Amino acid sequence: MKIITGATLVHPDGRQTDSTLLIEGNRIRSISQEVPGSLLLNQENVEVFSGAGCYLTPGLVELHFNGALGCNLNQTSIREVQTLLTQLPAFGITGVVFTVITGALTDMMAAVHTLEEVIHHKNPFHCRPLGLHMEGPFINPTFRGTHPQADVRPATADDLNILLSPHTKMITLAPEVGNNLDFIRELTDRGIQVSIGHTNATHAQAVQAFQQGASSVTHLYNAMRPFHHREPGVIGAALCEDNVFVQFISDGAHVHPVAIQMILKTKPQNRILLTSDASPLAGLSDGSRGSFSQQTVTVRGNQVINQEGGLAGSGKLVNECLKNLVNWQLCDFASAVQMASFNVAQFLNEDSIGRLEPGCLADMVLWNKDTLEVETTFINGEVAYQRNASVARSA
Repeated sequence: MKIITGATLVHPDGRQTDSTLLIEGNRIRSISQEVPGSLLLNQENVEVFSGAGCYLTPGLVELHFNGALGCNLNQTSIREVQTLLTQLPAFGITGVVFTVITGALTDMMAAVHTLEEVIHHKNPFHCRPLGLHMEGPFINPTFRGTHPQADVRPATADDLNILLSPHTKMITLAPEVGNNLDFIRELTDRGIQVSIGHTNATHAQAVQAFQQGASSVTHLYNAMRPFHHREPGVIGAALCEDNVFVQFISDGAHVHPVAIQMILKTKPQNRILLTSDASPLAGLSDGSRGSFSQQTVTVRGNQVINQEGGLAGSGKLVNECLKNLVNWQLCDFASAVQMASFNVAQFLNEDSIGRLEPGCLADMVLWNKDTLEVETTFINGEVAYQRNASVARSA
């Protein structure tokens, strides 16, 4: 058993309580206002962690994640991904949805196979792989962003059967392209979240996609028809449809803080998803170079730039996006955590993570209240990272 004392627990509804949390095995056993005396008498069977001066939150979940720290999920090995999963707890990340972007179908299939193997053989002490996100190739070439144009295509039944795997959690598509709209209901019936993105859809087409079962918009504002007062497009539809989740990137490069403020003022709190769109260079220093989406990409200050001069994912992980929201005074820490943990878990229908409640998995993070730096990360009730004394498990 483990006891965490003296921390301020952050709950999904924004409440903050100074509580003692008891972990038994890989789950939260109880939360109380004091340390059970009977357990402290049995010190040889109990580890006590001081949370003084810290927030205790559920672990963050990377929903839109192309890789990081030099690992490109479209072109990688099982070993490289496993190594990356040992590094992510240092950023407070305890869960991740692997993103596979547009490419030749054979290359996408190879990436899916590799990532499926990682999920199948997951290590209980690694960041938890929660599934796959297929971002393309069924998108609009006009708003392809960094996706290679030669590989963009409308959806077909054969292509979907080839690319979708047992662990596919989400697919991003443009509903106005080809017969993409017709596949939305089939995909949602299979338990896959359909997200509108890389799209030139009109407001009417977006609303129709939502009526067919699309539940989300991928990186709102980016790679889509701009908002116009006579044709509000996907942006207008997403902001006005209360049941639709919106994903946004607060890395300081993709979206202006005022545009984020519009989301926070118009959307229900539980329908906002904080994502990073982390590129393979996320977490690396300025000037770092690598390959992504069949191009050389470079970290330049707050951006990751491809050879065409466009943004190629983000250079930040979701913990930095969270801190930006707080530092920009757009919301408080508890609200930002909700967008990056509880809301994402609910979107993915993962009821055992994203909350600090008895019975939930003990995936959680202690944050320094003053700096919002990660002090300790627990996964499955085990210490996966400690600042200044990393104990990340080997791959």
